[in-house]
Amino acid sequence: MKLKRLLETFDFDDFFPEVCVMYPNAKRHKREFMRAFNMLYALEPQPSKKAIRYQLMTDPVSGDSFYGAPDSSFSASWEVLLGKEVTKDKNVDLDDTALVANCLINIIFLGKHPQEYEDSYQKLIRA
Repeated sequence: MKLKRLLETFDFDDFFPEVCVMYPNAKRHKREFMRAFNMLYALEPQPSKKAIRYQLMTDPVSGDSFYGAPDSSFSASWEVLLGKEVTKDKNVDLDDTALVANCLINIIFLGKHPQEYEDSYQKLIRA
């Protein structure tokens, strides 16, 4: 499913609790997360042949395993990210709520946000 379509299947309040689990400072910055979601909802996706592939990954420092997508998958403008296909390997046990929460966090912190989001982004990285 394209990332834009995945985001459109949710209301912000449906998945924000999951964002708070993944990013502990999220409750203090709900406004900035909601603003990103609303901006993404309004943007037109650019077609992309690349995918955001969730897989079993290993932390090189701790050796712990987790489900995630490579950071490089999110190294693009928000419009390009919205046009990417989101896929999961067969062994990945993430529901769509966790998937969209993780995508939003990665879009905000790893993607190339529009200039209009810069003030919100600065609030988040100073948290």
